Amino acid sequence: MKSPALLPALLLGSALMAADVRVVPNEAVDVIQDGKVVARFMTAHDVSSPEKRLETYKPYLHVFDAGGALRLTKGPGSVFPHHRGIMVGFMKITVDGKSYDRWHMKGGDQVVTSVEPTAGGFAAKIDWEGASATAKPILTELRTFRFTGPEAPFYLGVEMGSTLAPDHGEAKIDGDPEHAGAQFRPSEKIDSAKTAYVYPGKDVQIHKARDLAWVAEVFTVEGRTFTALMLNHPSNPRGTAFSAYRDYGRFGAFPKGVATPDSPFKLRYKWLFAEGEIRDAAAFQQAYNAFAGTNEPTPPLTVMPAERAKPKAPAKK
Repeated sequence: MKSPALLPALLLGSALMAADVRVVPNEAVDVIQDGKVVARFMTAHDVSSPEKRLETYKPYLHVFDAGGALRLTKGPGSVFPHHRGIMVGFMKITVDGKSYDRWHMKGGDQVVTSVEPTAGGFAAKIDWEGASATAKPILTELRTFRFTGPEAPFYLGVEMGSTLAPDHGEAKIDGDPEHAGAQFRPSEKIDSAKTAYVYPGKDVQIHKARDLAWVAEVFTVEGRTFTALMLNHPSNPRGTAFSAYRDYGRFGAFPKGVATPDSPFKLRYKWLFAEGEIRDAAAFQQAYNAFAGTNEPTPPLTVMPAERAKPKAPAKK
């Protein structure tokens, strides 16, 4: 199988973090700065029991507070157990006429096969399994992370690239805004009553908006409030929708498209984290311009409280 080519170097909008990357095979990758773990990529894959598989069927990135003590992101368990940290997945992938769900991980996993440290971060190769662990992967992914130092008012930047390719033919990559794409899920200890979202532009209708430059979320975990800003690189597929409205905090971008061995499906995003409630349009736009290599003006803001998920109707007897 062809491995996806390395992503082009990400634009240097900020200084790389002087971090120590420590790889523990089939367990995790720790990103350490000044003796503190600021991020942890979970790579374990254990199918020795159904319970272990549920815990380890997809890799994802944990993010911590500036002191390295408070985990801001969710792992396995709790409600929506498939929601985990910074993750990539798609509910509907069609290959050779068959459909696969690699969001809920029905019938197959995302398996990290190798991790290599890089300048300011690391690169992981990931097999997206087919109908069984012994079948050829439907997709092979190269997922790259780079970590950047403080950019006021933020304390941490996480740049992620994802390149997905099948070994033959084409793969249709699809889903919906709440069950596909690159997403961030705050801790299960989030105070859902305090979640809010910030969008660029006046009177943005987030369920209809497409190709936003950035989206921010304000969330509270264990009594402390944080802001997460997600930047959408202009090279990403056009028509990208955003799920950025749930009170439990899972938010992110949903692009879709077709991948072939010679034309992989490529994604580039950056997350910035700050402690406190940040509603600074100039800071958000400046961060985006640095990441995207643009010089767009500061937009007005739309700030919306989070929506609560609608309860499901009771089953008819």
